[in-house]
Amino acid sequence: MSAHRHKTPLRGVKVTPHPRADDPLYTSVNYAYAGKTGHVHEVVTIGGRELAKVGFDDRKIVYYLLDDLETDDSAARGTFHDGDRTPTE
Repeated sequence: MSAHRHKTPLRGVKVTPHPRADDPLYTSVNYAYAGKTGHVHEVVTIGGRELAKVGFDDRKIVYYLLDDLETDDSAARGTFHDGDRTPTE
């Protein structure tokens, strides 16, 4: 069972994922976006683990464990789902 939190305090926060090497939870897509800057769209709980749904400039969405994200709290909050607001880099 999963729980989605669209209004999480992390929504729109700029993050850079740093997935742990050889983690069986991650795929080649996770590692392809490692080190790139994205924004949190929502936080989900799956199997008792908290993951962030991270959106990137090419509109690709990739899930990462919260512990594997470096956050930049100075970034404007919001995602392209929030209407005219667009996140700043």
